[in-house]
Amino acid sequence: HKQSDQEERAAMDVDAENGPQLEESVLASLGAEVTSIVAPVSACMALTVCLVRTLYLGRTDLSTAPTSIATAIYHESASDDTGTKVTGALLNALVFVAAITIMTFIMFLLFKYNCTKCLYGYMAFSSFTLLFFMGGYFVQAILEKLQVPFDALSFIFLLFNSAVVGTISMWTAWTPFVLKQAYLVLVAVVIAVLFTRIPAWTTWFLLGALVIYDLCAVLLPGGPLKALVELAVERNEAIPALVYESRLAPQQEPDPRQSQSLIEGGEREQRRGQGAQVPPREEMMRREEEAGQGTPVPSSASDTVSPGVSPEEEERAGAEGTERGETSQSEPLLDKQSSSSAQPSQAPPGQIVEEAEFELPDSIKLGLGDFIFYSVLVGQASLYDMTTVYVCYLAIMAGLGATLILLAIYQKALPALPISITLG
Repeated sequence: HKQSDQEERAAMDVDAENGPQLEESVLASLGAEVTSIVAPVSACMALTVCLVRTLYLGRTDLSTAPTSIATAIYHESASDDTGTKVTGALLNALVFVAAITIMTFIMFLLFKYNCTKCLYGYMAFSSFTLLFFMGGYFVQAILEKLQVPFDALSFIFLLFNSAVVGTISMWTAWTPFVLKQAYLVLVAVVIAVLFTRIPAWTTWFLLGALVIYDLCAVLLPGGPLKALVELAVERNEAIPALVYESRLAPQQEPDPRQSQSLIEGGEREQRRGQGAQVPPREEMMRREEEAGQGTPVPSSASDTVSPGVSPEEEERAGAEGTERGETSQSEPLLDKQSSSSAQPSQAPPGQIVEEAEFELPDSIKLGLGDFIFYSVLVGQASLYDMTTVYVCYLAIMAGLGATLILLAIYQKALPALPISITLG
């Protein structure tokens, strides 16, 4: 009894020492993951606010922006009454969401029937035209606003090279990962500033309609985004879309020991099918593997007795295989916990389960549309005053944090717009 009490006290001391380390490691890893996605979102919104206030603040001609798909039905005018603005903005939002739904279904069909080259070609062409034409327009407007002299040839040459580099970095795997992240944020800023020219009533209704669409498309069975993600996971392929990844996820390589055992097993079955006699040593190894995996050993004489193997050797091999089986059954848990900084054998079971359940993915992925519409919200707010911008920013960050917590709990794709846009 004294020895058992001492062992219990020693185990409690070890748990007390390792408990804070485990909690600290979990919080540190979660903090790093959250920061890796919050920082680019914040940078995107900050750049959007700076550009909007530099280009559009104090201007009264924003309602005369060119007609786009977001203003296809109704173009807001300052002389319209409130009822007309509400009706027209609602129609614009419905048309915009319907267009997005149709395009997402077309994208799903092309991806399903292996037309990925068409998708990548279209995406690359769109990225280049966006960076070259719209990016060039905003850069020219900023240079003119700051009265910086420049010549047309140098401007077009630099702009063309920047657009080509951005397109290549976003749609190839051999370019630096940081460059891809930077250009994705830049594309989101350009689109967000462009969307800020949409009239205010249409913008608010558009954001509300996108919240409902995001919930239905991601969570409902048969939703276009849900079907697209499930198909990509089933094929183990990347979705051909502009998606921001917090970090480069490590690629899982096959275990050489497992591959070797599969090769040896296939050769053994081939020899057995051809009527060849299995060597005694190889048969013992096979029995050790079967016993180690916890599979029952057949009781027939043809399977249990091998030429040249005595019963004593067979019992000894079975005992060794059982010991190996007990060890191998505990190895997955050890391998799983070895990724954390704490010692797995010294951690209490409750903390191990809690750490395994509350864990973010290796790389958080956020669609570029989330970046864009977060920035559209703060961009529209910046046309009023900076206090509204700060409040919207805090609301968006709170919603994004709540979404990441839900992602860590449910471990599946979730819509990132609803909570943040609703709070904002």
